[in-house]
Amino acid sequence: MTRLLSDALDRHLTMHERVQVRVHLPVCSGCRAYRGQIALLRTAAKVAAGQEPGSEEES
Repeated sequence: MTRLLSDALDRHLTMHERVQVRVHLPVCSGCRAYRGQIALLRTAAKVAAGQEPGSEEES
């Protein structure tokens, strides 16, 4: 599941993958925490690179 959560930041998940994530997250606090952590790390990396946190620009 952590692989899918990471992949979701870099690509569009398939319908099947999205369903897997939506079913799993409500019952797994560890994965919810992981999703929050990777989102925070991505935002911090963008800020450090001088990008706006909401931008989709890649370096």
